[in-house]
Amino acid sequence: MASTSRILKLRTRRVLVAASWFVAAIGFAHQQSNAALNPTDALLQKAIEKSLTVRGDEALPTARAVRDIEPRSRLAHWLEAQNVLATSGLATQVKKLDLDLVRESEARLHRVPEGHLPANIIALADNLNIGRYLLLSDLSISRIYIFDLAQKKPTLIREIYSSIGLAGAIKQREGDRKTPIGVYRLMKEIRNPRPDGFLGDLAITLDYPNAEDRRAQRTGSGIWIHGVPQEVHVRPPRSSDGCLAVANSDMEMIRNYVEFGKTHIVIAPDIQWLSPADWEAHQAKRLALMGMNRQSVQLTNQAVFFVSESRPIVAIQRDPQGLRRLYWAQQQRQASGPMLVEDL
Repeated sequence: MASTSRILKLRTRRVLVAASWFVAAIGFAHQQSNAALNPTDALLQKAIEKSLTVRGDEALPTARAVRDIEPRSRLAHWLEAQNVLATSGLATQVKKLDLDLVRESEARLHRVPEGHLPANIIALADNLNIGRYLLLSDLSISRIYIFDLAQKKPTLIREIYSSIGLAGAIKQREGDRKTPIGVYRLMKEIRNPRPDGFLGDLAITLDYPNAEDRRAQRTGSGIWIHGVPQEVHVRPPRSSDGCLAVANSDMEMIRNYVEFGKTHIVIAPDIQWLSPADWEAHQAKRLALMGMNRQSVQLTNQAVFFVSESRPIVAIQRDPQGLRRLYWAQQQRQASGPMLVEDL
C-alpha cells in the first residue's frame, strides 16, 4: 500500500487521495465479491471505490446511503463531505485529523482473490474436534476472517474489519500496546467488560500468552476481541491497547461461531493468499519441515497453522488424553519431534 505521505498528495476532484492509492485500488479488480462482508461494510467498500473512480456527483449517493444505514460511521460522513466538495467543483480536503479515515479506507479496499486460500492454514485432519470454525486475523490490513472447517479445504464465510494495537504488532511485553501474533484459543465471554462501555457490550478472551510466548519471555495479559463504545461504528485501524476491536454488531456475530475452549484464532502479521495449486505445494513444504505429509496429518488427527517466518509452525492435536498445541521449529527438519508441547 502507499505510504501516508504519498496518500496525502491530492490530485483531482475525482480522486480523494494519492494516485498511488488509486492504482492500488484498481489492483483489486477481478477479485472476490464482498459477499463475506456485512451489508454496512460492503456498502462502505463500494462508497470508497466509487469515490476513487467516478465523479463526485456519481459517488455521492452511495456515500449518503451508507451514512443513512450507519450514521455513527465517521468514514461515511467523511466520504460524503469529500464528494460534496468534488460535486461543487472544489478541491477535496485531507487534513491531519483525517489520517485515521484514510487508513481505514485503505484497509477496507482489500479483497480476497477469488478461489484463493490462506497460507496460514496448512492442513486440517477430517475428524479434528476443535470446533467447526476458525478465526484468522491479518494485522496488516485490520481484518478478521472466519473459516468453516467442515469441508476438505477451509471455506471463507465472514470478513470483519478490526482495530489492532495503537503501536501495531508484534507484542513483546506488558503495556507495549501491540497486538500479539500466534495461535490462541477463545476462552470465555465477558458481558459489559468495562463499566463505561468503552469496550462495547461483549468481549471474548484469548489464552495469550501461550506456551511459546512464555518460552520467549513475552509478557502481558488481557488480550481480547471486544466491541466499541455505543456512539461509534468502529475505531481507527490502530487504536487499542493490544486487543482486536470490532463493531458491536460484528462482535455479536463472532460469538455465534465460537465454541469456548475449542475454537482458535490465528493472529498473523499478514496473510499470503494462494491459488489452490500453490496452497497444496505450500502445504507439502511446511509439513515436510515437521517430517509429515497429508496422510500423517490425518493419522495423527492434527490441524497445522503458519503464523510467520519468525515463529514456529503450530499444530493442534486431539487424542484420548485431550487437546494440545505442538510447536515446530521452521529452520530445519524436525523429524525427532516438536520443540515444545503444550497441554490445553
